[in-house]
Amino acid sequence: MGLHSFTCQPEQFGGQMNRKLISPALLLLFVLFSLPAQAQIQDGPCSPGISFWKLLDAVKVDYASGTLYIGKLYAVCLPAPAQKSSSNYAYDPDGGGKLTSVIKTADGKTLGTLVWYAESISGLWELSSYKVVGGPQSLRPLSSGNYLLEFAAEGKPFCRFPFSVVEGTSDDPYQPAGPRYFIEGAWNEYGNIFYQRNDPQSILKFTTWLQQKIGHESKTPVPYDIKLVRLKDGVVLGQDSATLNLQPRWLQADFFFQDAAADKNSHLSAAGLLREDGKYTVRLRIDGKPYGEYPFVVKGGRIQFQGKQIREGTDPLLYITDYLSGGRYSSWWIKRS
Repeated sequence: MGLHSFTCQPEQFGGQMNRKLISPALLLLFVLFSLPAQAQIQDGPCSPGISFWKLLDAVKVDYASGTLYIGKLYAVCLPAPAQKSSSNYAYDPDGGGKLTSVIKTADGKTLGTLVWYAESISGLWELSSYKVVGGPQSLRPLSSGNYLLEFAAEGKPFCRFPFSVVEGTSDDPYQPAGPRYFIEGAWNEYGNIFYQRNDPQSILKFTTWLQQKIGHESKTPVPYDIKLVRLKDGVVLGQDSATLNLQPRWLQADFFFQDAAADKNSHLSAAGLLREDGKYTVRLRIDGKPYGEYPFVVKGGRIQFQGKQIREGTDPLLYITDYLSGGRYSSWWIKRS
């Protein structure tokens, strides 16, 4: 059985991950203070953004009610607040800078505004909690449709996170009847490649997010098969197969590839991929059916950034902020096709 982890943890830290849950606070400290090795980072000035990892972890819709919930987030490069706060939070709804998240429909109608408590911790901004303008009762449950979260500092937008809500029907005889709600968006669209400290000798890890759109909780394991393929000749560099317990909510799934050129208990390192330039893809099958292809390019011994992870030509509000270890390292967001 292959080695994998299936959790709801927010940040990448590389290496082999066991199946225990790791506290987000401990994980953040690991990411922030890892010693530098071979950095592979995007060039350019630091611009305000919200950690893409944390958005995928923290933005949720309640399965039974359709209510939107947002957990703790992390931001980078926020401007100095216009008003000095009397609390530990430089951004403070009760007296300080104003950091907001506005929930909007796709056509721009405002549905609610959240004002965050945020403080700078070693240069990284922690958005720990928020107040709802008009009180929690002003946030109505979301129905099927397209939405976005727009983040702004002192009234100036700097990040947009689009998502959609779809409805299903409960088929659990032990739960109340009625609709069930699922959130979709970047979770469906992306996988991520990471190796610890961008050290080529570290184990290669692929991460994606999975959910099962069903009207009940499931306890039935589902088989999966994942392969890393060199496209020019179809050679499989690494693969893995086992089972997953899918749920009607997004869970983070981490996969490690068994090295096809080594002992079956050896896992593929990044060096095993980076030694030859060319086009590659990750192929994931779930329950015997194709789930997704995640194509990418290796050039000059490095995985190439793609899509919204390239700042040039990307709407600044939609740019993917990937800020591992204080910006010293990168992970690569691969668009699912």
